[in-house]
Amino acid sequence: MHSFALLLLFACQDPAAGGPPPARPVPLDVVELRNGDTLEGRITVEVDGYLELQLDAGATVGFSTAAVAHIRRGAGAVAPATVADLPAQGEWFVLHDAAGAAVGWLSTSVTANQDGGFTIGEEYEFTAGRKRYQVTSMATAGPDRRARSCYFRERVSEPVLATLSAGLLDGSSQDRTVDERIVEGRVDGGILRVQHLDRTGRRERELAWPVAASFPLLARTLARSASTALGDTSVFDPAGEELVVRSYDGTRRRKVVHDGVTTTVQEVAEASTSGRNSEWLDGTFRTLRRELAGPSLVALPSAADSARLAVGAVQIPAAIVPEPSGAFGLWIPNPAWTRREDLPAGQVALLCQLHGASVALSRLDHLEPGASLDTAAEAVANWFGLLHPELRLGPSIPLAVRERQAIQRIAEGRRGGVPFRVTLDVIPQREHYLVLVCTAPVAAWDELAADFAFVRRSVELEAQSLAPRLQGPLAAMGQPTGRAAAPLPRPAATETPAPTAEPTGASRPGSGTVRIPD
Repeated sequence: MHSFALLLLFACQDPAAGGPPPARPVPLDVVELRNGDTLEGRITVEVDGYLELQLDAGATVGFSTAAVAHIRRGAGAVAPATVADLPAQGEWFVLHDAAGAAVGWLSTSVTANQDGGFTIGEEYEFTAGRKRYQVTSMATAGPDRRARSCYFRERVSEPVLATLSAGLLDGSSQDRTVDERIVEGRVDGGILRVQHLDRTGRRERELAWPVAASFPLLARTLARSASTALGDTSVFDPAGEELVVRSYDGTRRRKVVHDGVTTTVQEVAEASTSGRNSEWLDGTFRTLRRELAGPSLVALPSAADSARLAVGAVQIPAAIVPEPSGAFGLWIPNPAWTRREDLPAGQVALLCQLHGASVALSRLDHLEPGASLDTAAEAVANWFGLLHPELRLGPSIPLAVRERQAIQRIAEGRRGGVPFRVTLDVIPQREHYLVLVCTAPVAAWDELAADFAFVRRSVELEAQSLAPRLQGPLAAMGQPTGRAAAPLPRPAATETPAPTAEPTGASRPGSGTVRIPD
């Protein structure tokens, strides 16, 4: 009981409507200075003691925050979103897998058409074992920003040895196409006409096209450029060749540490029933980080001449943190969170220093084998209440965590004068139980809620989940250089083909004493 009490003590410590309508207006930020002046524009930089404001005329001013009396975000005049507000042409990225390795590159563009419409393009490439995957995707819209057409081409190739005219191998190689498909869609009134071309021939079909339907590339771009929420939107995904419903929200702003600097970013979220992808933008709408399959496939900005060179040569921190014995683990929601390194077997934890938040997962070894879920939840509540009498526990809430019946308790109260909230999820794991503890100040809870939801949705409860057999075109990206594959969480379906993971059998999780140092 003492060891689990330490876990709970640590967890509560402060750590050191339809598819695209015409674009909605973008509200400007208002900065009131102490000298009485008022400025309107977009806040592009906000770090300790310094602020930069991009004025509507295009100029940028910077000043000390000591000169600022008030900041009112989105309270100024509105500027219509135009093609100029969309992402700049020629953005390049390096793709990183769950283990942090650079496994491919991505380029994106937006170009204006002569009739006032625009074309959005994406191209990416990655290798998986011997195979190379090359994907080109485009979507067009008219001046009213409604969808017109989409194009998707996927080519799979592998190297073959070239021969000299004399029939001798010279050791060089060239690519041989092993699979290729092209999907085109064109909106014709209330009909979407789809053509599919592959090695077996051409097929055509028609789909009913809702008046407000869109394409994923287009819907995501409009949500980010207009800083608006499209809500549930019917989109035709040419990668999966089906109409699906997704939501797009570009209204959220959050404070993060990026490259060692605290800054405010716009977070654009694309969500479906299978998961969520997010994109971080700076004040000039440049992408700082973009998820293509949750944190298991992330695009980070690069230059055009270095994106390809980074493949196989660049490494970032892994996106998953296993418990030391490998029995379970946590996915890191995004770089706002870091792992705690000094924990013994049976425990894993993440910290968000900027907001004083934490996530901890621990195995309850000291309960009798076969104890009921209600018994485990009651024991956790009793220990927590003794350790934190300042926090009031709410009633038990049944919920499912990774398709397992679990129990959640929510605690709220004030710690050091600051309102805090804690969720305690008790989750079965074979003959044991795990407890997932999410802690944050109430003021930061809404900002971190999506991170906590991701942790709960993706928590790995079994050892085999940390080393699965991967399937799908992106699956082998976890081991392009012969290293062990990294697992993949359940990603949101996007225009990037989504990887899947299949356990390779059962292994008994290790046991140990729950002990987290102060």
